[in-house]
Formats: sequence, structure tokens, C-alpha cells
Amino acid sequence: MYLGTVMKTRYQLLIIAFVAAALGGIGYALHYNGYESGKFDDNQAWNIKWAERDGKDLLELAGRQEQERTEEQRRQNEINQVTADAQTQLDKARLDAAHAEHSADQLQLTITNIRRQLAASETSKLSSAATAGAARATATDMFAQLLIESDKAAGEYAAAADRARIAGLACERSYDAVVNHAE
Repeated sequence: MYLGTVMKTRYQLLIIAFVAAALGGIGYALHYNGYESGKFDDNQAWNIKWAERDGKDLLELAGRQEQERTEEQRRQNEINQVTADAQTQLDKARLDAAHAEHSADQLQLTITNIRRQLAASETSKLSSAATAGAARATATDMFAQLLIESDKAAGEYAAAADRARIAGLACERSYDAVVNHAE
């Protein structure tokens, strides 16, 4: 009996150990499964929050890019308008310069005609008056040539000043168009 009892007790201990191990394994499996399930649920919740945040960020980025694109187009349109206005002003200045040059040509023609008339006048044919007339004609020729050259130089300076003024005003308007709306 003693051997039967010892064997029975050993089997009982073995069965108890086996049942305890099985219960421990089942408990661990349930715990691990619950832990992983909770971790998965938690991760899934965070993934949803991150996806929502990323979606909002993308929408905000798209909106900002659209605003920037619109602002850039507005600026470019204003600069294009300033450029077109400056070109119109330059064309007008060139036309005015051409009219001024035509007027200067007419003035030169008139001066040339007056010089011819003085050279051909009857008073220059007289001997005593001839010397005075010749001096007067020479002085008149010199002043006429001086007037022609100064008028030509004044026209060139005026044309250069007009171009510089138009370019400066166009630059100022372009700068104002970009800076004033950016503030």
C-alpha cells in the first residue's frame, strides 16, 4: 500500500502540476491576448487620431498653397499692368520726342531760310554795309548753328530723362504693388 499511495500521490502531484501549468498557460494566453488586443485598440485609436490630424494638415497646406498661388498671381498681374503702363508711357514719350524732333527740324529749316535771306539781301551788296552785313551774317550763322545744336542736345537730354523717369516710376509702382499688399 505504501507504494500505491506514493504512486497515487505522485500522479496527483503530477496532475496538479499539469493542471497548474495548463491554467497558468491559459491565464498567460488570456492575459497576453487581452494585452495585445488592448495595445491594438490603443494603436488603432492613435492611428485614427494621427490620420485625422494628417488630413487636417493636408487640407490646411492645400488652402495655404492656394492662398499663396492667388497672391502670387495678383502680384504678377499688377507687375504686368505696371509694365504695360510703362511701355505705353515710353511709347508716348517716343512719340512726343518724334514730334519735338520734327518741330526742331522745322525750326532748323526756318533758320536756314533766314540765313539764306540775309546772305542774299540787298544790304549785303553795298560796300560799306557789306562788311557790317557779312559780320552780321557770320554772327547770325554762328547763333543759328548754336541754337540748332543746343536744341538737338536738349531733345536728347529730355528723351533720356523721360525714359529714366518712366522706368523709375514703374519700378516704384511694382515695389508698392508687392509690398503694400503683403503687409
